Amino acid sequence: MADLSKIKALTFDVGGTVFDWRGTIESELSRLASEQNADLDVSGFATDWRRGMFQELARVRAGELPWMNADQLHRSVLDDVLAKHTAIKLSDSGRDDLNNVWHRLNAWPDAPAVIEKLRSRYTVVVLTVLSWSIAVDCSRHNGINWDGILSCEFLGHYKPDAEAYQKGADLLRLEPDQAMMVAAHAGDLQAAMKAGLHSAYVHRDGESFGIFGELDSAPEWDVNARDFAELGNALLA
Repeated sequence: MADLSKIKALTFDVGGTVFDWRGTIESELSRLASEQNADLDVSGFATDWRRGMFQELARVRAGELPWMNADQLHRSVLDDVLAKHTAIKLSDSGRDDLNNVWHRLNAWPDAPAVIEKLRSRYTVVVLTVLSWSIAVDCSRHNGINWDGILSCEFLGHYKPDAEAYQKGADLLRLEPDQAMMVAAHAGDLQAAMKAGLHSAYVHRDGESFGIFGELDSAPEWDVNARDFAELGNALLA
């Protein structure tokens, strides 16, 4: 493990790392399907929704679409996903209501207490592609306190652009190598390392090789944790 003595801040991915987006979305979809007595592929629906948002986000990053936040992207993609998964029918207001499920994502059970402990040593902030409103609402929903919430919607760049990580460090008045990105997604961490940050991988089932594409090489993280308890032990040793 790398020398952590110079690290002053931890920047957390939250969608998938802290908040169990899949479990929450699939639970809501199952409820809707039950109400309509519909045979819905809830896993496929959730995957298509999440993937579609990141595909559209890539177009925003490339300048092919105007600047939008995750709420707008989730809502725009939802219509296409419902057109593919026709088992359930939703009105426009019903679609808006479903889109709001992203604001009440449940945290992984082992995350909140460890995040609070980490604040005793580090500045602990969110660095996410999700909207600021999603991060605030989901944190309140789960009783998680942060030292700050940085949404890429305000940074002028979305992860995995290097500028997003570097801007996050700059706003904390730190050099990139004084910050550590914490995430369950290998591509997120690799991009952070290329931008000069340290890396802490925490395993979440189904999230490891999420939405940032293929890796350039086998990952070697500064911290490699099987769960949040192990993450906390490594960072507070």
